[in-house]
Amino acid sequence: MSASTLTPRTESYLQEVARRLPPRAREDVSRELRGTVADMVDDGVARGLPPAEAERRALEELGDPALLAEDYGPGPRHLIGPAHYHDFRELLRVLVPVLAGVFGGLTLLGRLFGEAGREDLVTYLALSLAPAVGAAIQGALMGAGIAVVVYAVVERTEAAEAARRGAPGAPESDAEQAPRWSVDRLPPPRPERDSTVGELVWATIGLGLAFAAPFLLSRPLLREGPLAGEPLLDPAVWTPWVPLYLGLLLLAWGWELLRFHRRRWSWALFGANAVLDLAMAALLITVLRTESVVNPVFRERGWVGGEFAQIGVAVVVLITVWDLVATFLACRRSLGRS
Repeated sequence: MSASTLTPRTESYLQEVARRLPPRAREDVSRELRGTVADMVDDGVARGLPPAEAERRALEELGDPALLAEDYGPGPRHLIGPAHYHDFRELLRVLVPVLAGVFGGLTLLGRLFGEAGREDLVTYLALSLAPAVGAAIQGALMGAGIAVVVYAVVERTEAAEAARRGAPGAPESDAEQAPRWSVDRLPPPRPERDSTVGELVWATIGLGLAFAAPFLLSRPLLREGPLAGEPLLDPAVWTPWVPLYLGLLLLAWGWELLRFHRRRWSWALFGANAVLDLAMAALLITVLRTESVVNPVFRERGWVGGEFAQIGVAVVVLITVWDLVATFLACRRSLGRS
């Protein structure tokens, strides 16, 4: 059978292949496939098959036109293939929480300072939190987009390089061969990481908010009314308690950096964390039991009751015990896997 006398069925098959190819490749591929199908039909007829049956078998042997077009395409038809999917997910797990945390945390800090002094606490929190949540979502989407773009480019760059090294029809001696994999290319073994970059970022944001709290509470709480211009935090607490509090927060941040650097828990890390927890708890309980903490003006007007200190002490004790138990269990699990 001549390539110019193929039936509409074959022409339809060729069109299904060609429409999935770049325009510049369609004519050459169609010409090649047309000749291939004609040869296969002639072989089938020579074996005693009717021309229509020989054509059907030839097309079915070539297979799904969509899959056949993949073989003729100049590059991958998937966005991120299996060779890079694991690395893509790892980058995604880093970028999404990091950028969400950075965008959301910085926006929240800026809005907390910018909206300070509003009389309505609900409005103050809403105007601070809503933009921060939006910024966190924007950061997460940006992180996901960066990861997708990076590995989509890597996928196509490697495919183009592979096609250049060993283009179909090129002499074997002229085609550059990809280096053969060897065990010498294996990296040295590394211990599993107990903490991720995302956890470090979120811990940094939490400590940053705690660090900013004394400065926020020292700003005027209300803009109008008899309490206008009065901060919620008692100015007398600043000396010497607030500097000690800020110093412990900096040590806690240093501990987070050390834990990330060490990759795995150790009893020494747990001990350092326990010391910091107990030191912070002792400081806060001492301040709550010996200082007014809240501006006396608010106490005089009945905004803060006498049970404030007791509730504050209970909250500090509860958080401290919870953190000690959680870190102890995490350390024991980590060492149990070693």
